[in-house]
Amino acid sequence: MSTVSKRPNVKLAKLFYKYAEDMKKQAETQEAEAVEETENKPEETKDYESFRPINFSWFIENKIAAMGWPRSVENLNYICDAGVDHLITLSPEKLPPILECERKLRWSEIRINEFSAPTLKQILKFIAMCERAEIRGEVLGVHCRQGRGRTGTMLACYLVYFKHMTPERAILTVRLQRPGSCETYEQEKIVSHYHDCLRGTITIPDYNMVDNKLYFDFSMKYMFDDDEKKENEDGGPDGGDVLEKKPETLQLRKKKKSKAMVINHKIYF
Repeated sequence: MSTVSKRPNVKLAKLFYKYAEDMKKQAETQEAEAVEETENKPEETKDYESFRPINFSWFIENKIAAMGWPRSVENLNYICDAGVDHLITLSPEKLPPILECERKLRWSEIRINEFSAPTLKQILKFIAMCERAEIRGEVLGVHCRQGRGRTGTMLACYLVYFKHMTPERAILTVRLQRPGSCETYEQEKIVSHYHDCLRGTITIPDYNMVDNKLYFDFSMKYMFDDDEKKENEDGGPDGGDVLEKKPETLQLRKKKKSKAMVINHKIYF
């Protein structure tokens, strides 16, 4: 049996440490080259299919565009390619597929029923969005179902506020650029009402004190005094029959209108 003690192989240890340092340096250089390649590599641009939405046109070039309902992701891609940054939807019954779109596009909603006029609060909200877009340098896109009635009404209010146009001229300008805009009389009437509020003829209420409801009732209701209501219910002041009264007086009372405006279920004179 050998009595020689086991000693470490110095030559093998030197070779091991030498090649270990070389392998470490080689790995570091390879990692640095890989990082440099990824940084200098150009980004791959993905091609998106895009189709023009119905009734799409620039109302003010590179500032605000109007269109019909973008019903597909391809329509939203076309809007993004055109340069629109913020899309405003006015039709609650027709919403664009925003969640399916992979492009960067802001989206807001102002819910207006079809063939109806927007309320004054909704117009003020739209104008506030336009002012913020002006400050941020955003390009707006506005749409409803067909891009005519509700969209045209908002664009007319845009001209009234930013271009200081009269309501008649604003509506005519919108109709010349986008035929068929402002479809109903109520939509024309709200543009005139908004112009009167800006001019100071009608005071704008403080909307911070109330909820989001339909505040203005433009059809003036027939209203009666409490005594007249009681007379009609009881059949007259003395409990007699209403038919005994003269028909002319009844017609005058029925035609009597109040000059009050209904705001949030309260009457202001």
